[in-house]
Parts: sequence; C-alpha cells; structure tokens
Amino acid sequence: MDNENRLTVGQFARLAGVSVHALRHYDAIGLLPPAEIDVHNGYRRYVREQLPTAVLIRDLRWLDLPLDHVRTVIADPHSQKSSDLLAEHAARLTRRRDHLDRQIAHSEEHVAEGVIMHAVVNTTVPVQIKVGVEDPALARKFYADAFGLAESVIRHTDDADFGGYQFGSYGQPGFFLLVFSGPEDFDRPGRTTFGLTVADLDAAHRRALSAGAGEAVASTDHQGMPRSSAVTDPDGNWIWLYQG
Repeated sequence: MDNENRLTVGQFARLAGVSVHALRHYDAIGLLPPAEIDVHNGYRRYVREQLPTAVLIRDLRWLDLPLDHVRTVIADPHSQKSSDLLAEHAARLTRRRDHLDRQIAHSEEHVAEGVIMHAVVNTTVPVQIKVGVEDPALARKFYADAFGLAESVIRHTDDADFGGYQFGSYGQPGFFLLVFSGPEDFDRPGRTTFGLTVADLDAAHRRALSAGAGEAVASTDHQGMPRSSAVTDPDGNWIWLYQG
C-alpha cells in the first residue's frame, strides 16, 4: 500500500471531520473498518479512498439517522431502499418537529396564563370511544364538515403520530377521546352510536345533512331529555345530537 496514501486515525479523523472516538466505534461495529491494522503495534491505517464514506457517515449521523439505517445507505447510497429509509426518516423528523412545536406552544400558554395545577381525579370514568370507519381520511373530512371537529395528535411516537378528537384535559372532569378505527385495527368495532351536544340543534342537524349525513331521527322533543335528533355518518355510525 502506498505510504503516502495511508493515514493515521488522527489524520483521517481530521480530514473526514469526525472524532477519533467515532472512528474507533465505527470500526468496532464493522461500519467503517480501517484499511489495515499493524499486527505488531495495533495501529490503524486508513486510505484516502475511504474519505467519501466517512464523510457520508458523518452527514447521516448529523441527521440522527440510526446506525443500522446508516449501514444500509452507505452500502448502496443510490438504491431504492436507501431512498425509502431517508424518506421515512424525514417524515419522522417532521413529526418530531411538530411535536416540539406543540410543546413550545403549551409552555408559552403556561407563561402567558400561569401554570394550572390540575386536581387529580381518582375515580373510574369513561374516557374514549372508537368509531369504526372504512376510510379515516374521508371520515375526518365528514366530521369536520358536519360538526366542525378538528383532529389533533393525541399520541406521539418516533415512528408515528396518532390522531383523534380530544375534549378537555387528560385526567380532568370532562376529558374524552373520540378515535377513528380503520380496517387494519385489531380492535375495530362494528357500527357505533354516540352523542354530541350542540349549541343549535336544528342548525347542526341541517349542517350534518348538507355534509353527507343520513337522517336517522328528525329534530324531536323527547320527554325527560333534551331536544335531540340523530344522523348517520358515511360508515353507518349513528350520531345523536342534543341541544346543549
């Protein structure tokens, strides 16, 4: 091997813009082994042809790409698998950014309005209902058009955000979740019936019908309960509307 082409760990680290510690770690896990190791003194030697790979590893790690995915990308940077992994990672970073934005906004609310000390509710109360739907995206549009409901992220992980309709604050009286369950969900229910209170029953009923709801029960005064009506969503779920 050409001596002028051989580089010590320190020289290679400086040229690649990584730390010696990182190079030793990449060697230990088989990600970027040196070109040769002196059998007498254990010194590692790299060659300049390895620099592009080292720089790519540095850039991918700056993106916080997991090491197992880095291994796949450097093996074939132009493969479809590498492209898919980077696209998935970009989506994951976007979800992380959105989650951080929500945390910042919530922190700013505490600053502006003062820290709210919630009382702990020590009792068993219903907090969630799942509604089975065939097409969650279509269902979200219908519930937005019909009832003005805006979906929000109710659970965040590194791999995905899970949406639903949250009413109130977790652990507090009045907290409730309305969640769509698609065909792939293992606990998807059959047709569901639930109720919503509305400010103007007749107007809410008409709005739901104009958004594509089916009329199940016209607005009616019932003995012993508020004036109410019922409509069905595109999946056949019943929604009772109660005058609030």
